[in-house]
Amino acid sequence: MSSYNLTQLLANIQYSMADKVTKHDCFNEVNVLTGVDVSFAVDNEAVAAAVVMKAEGLEVVEKKTRNVKLFFPYIPGFLGVREADAVISVVNTLESDFDVLIVNGHGIMHPHGFGLASHVGVFLDVPTMGVAKRLTGGSYIKEATQQDHANNEAQLIQQDNRIVGAFFRGKYISVGHKISLKTALNIAMITSIYKTPEPLRQAHMLATETFKHELNENRRK
Repeated sequence: MSSYNLTQLLANIQYSMADKVTKHDCFNEVNVLTGVDVSFAVDNEAVAAAVVMKAEGLEVVEKKTRNVKLFFPYIPGFLGVREADAVISVVNTLESDFDVLIVNGHGIMHPHGFGLASHVGVFLDVPTMGVAKRLTGGSYIKEATQQDHANNEAQLIQQDNRIVGAFFRGKYISVGHKISLKTALNIAMITSIYKTPEPLRQAHMLATETFKHELNENRRK
């Protein structure tokens, strides 16, 4: 199978899976949040990290890391295929319950409507929200601008006359699964001490630091 046929097949699967995404809140309260991220990879070896925090006060409840192997190359639009298993594997090691999972990647603000945050949310059947640094693709790129809005004011992003996400403090926020955009934005607003929601920022640092430490340890052997 050619690479074109493979990516087209995967895109068709993403389009079909997008119909399974629930875009409203499937919970009553947000008391506990979990951020999850995967480090950069060397020879497809990486570290997945999850950090559980209380929504109020942002107290860390639990941290977990897991060494992972990424079996699919990085191709724009298919981060979910590359990293979903890694994210799910570390989330499944958590002993703490959480209300919303914050994923470093897009949800429905994705060329096929089904980014990493939606992959993880649908497969785990948990509420997820996507937080990404840049847009992957879609006609909304021409509409999305990072200028002319207040630092703490969200700018809604539309595609085909429907809202698919928002730009807030340098990040793109979107529904992953079982959450509304309004709630996802509220979580981003109340937890972003810096530009990134704190549970995700902590998970990113944990994944990166753990991977660097293990890489240095391996080089010493």
